[in-house]
Amino acid sequence: MRKYAKVLFLFSLVFGVPICLLADRAHDLASQAASRKAARCIPSTLDVKKCHQQFPTGCTDAHTLSYDAYLNFLKNQDPGPTEPPTKMLGKSDFQTLEGQIPTAMKKSSAKHAKSALALADLGEGNLSSVIGFLYFAEDTGAGSSPNMETCNCKLSIAGSFDFHLGLGFDPSLAKTIRDTHPRPDLNNPSEMEKTSVVAEMTPHTRHAKWTFDRVNALQGQQVKVVGQLMVDNVHLNTKDDCKFPQATSSCWRSTVWEIHPVTQFFVCNLSTPCDANSAPSAWTSLDDLP
Repeated sequence: MRKYAKVLFLFSLVFGVPICLLADRAHDLASQAASRKAARCIPSTLDVKKCHQQFPTGCTDAHTLSYDAYLNFLKNQDPGPTEPPTKMLGKSDFQTLEGQIPTAMKKSSAKHAKSALALADLGEGNLSSVIGFLYFAEDTGAGSSPNMETCNCKLSIAGSFDFHLGLGFDPSLAKTIRDTHPRPDLNNPSEMEKTSVVAEMTPHTRHAKWTFDRVNALQGQQVKVVGQLMVDNVHLNTKDDCKFPQATSSCWRSTVWEIHPVTQFFVCNLSTPCDANSAPSAWTSLDDLP
């Protein structure tokens, strides 16, 4: 039994509180990991609503069901915009978390469910907030090679793709980005991509006003993002994760820990930088921007 489970058991025993009332969101999700299975579907018969109502682990039209079902289950969570974060994370927190990823997860064939409890002990599944700068935004459905993911039932229709956001913590780099508005290039990544923490706005959780143009217009500005902390182990390799041992020069993200999905998005409205102690009035919701 892991340390977390032991603590819950002893607390329950001493104080007479049922364990089910003590579990946090992270461990509630991890307890479902083993039961989550991959599914087959016909994408052309689905829209975004049907996809996420009928297939909580996503689905595929491929002959083999080889995708990571529990990872998709986490990606497809919808915590709701009113659920508050339990922790604020900064650059050093993500660096620490990266170093704590279970060794078993670093195998190329590893499935997320095998490490679910260990990752829940690190907070995966709980809501966190991040104050940083919006380095870039990417519509994964744009361009000649749209990213049709199994978590989104491999849909290719409008509005069925994630918005991939890069968050960073360097105010000098953010100013350059704000002045020049560079486009992200994951095939030829620069410091902007390599030092970013990924956050994902998913199709079924995006608010009506969270359009790509609206988000992209904020490039380089200071933002506060709230959402589910999660490891995207698809990118836990030398070519994507710049903190992975012997990462290649083509790596394009600072960690595989993400905020996914994003549930709240705010922009600092002060003339001076906002911080964790700034009043709520210092932050304007993306929904309320003109």
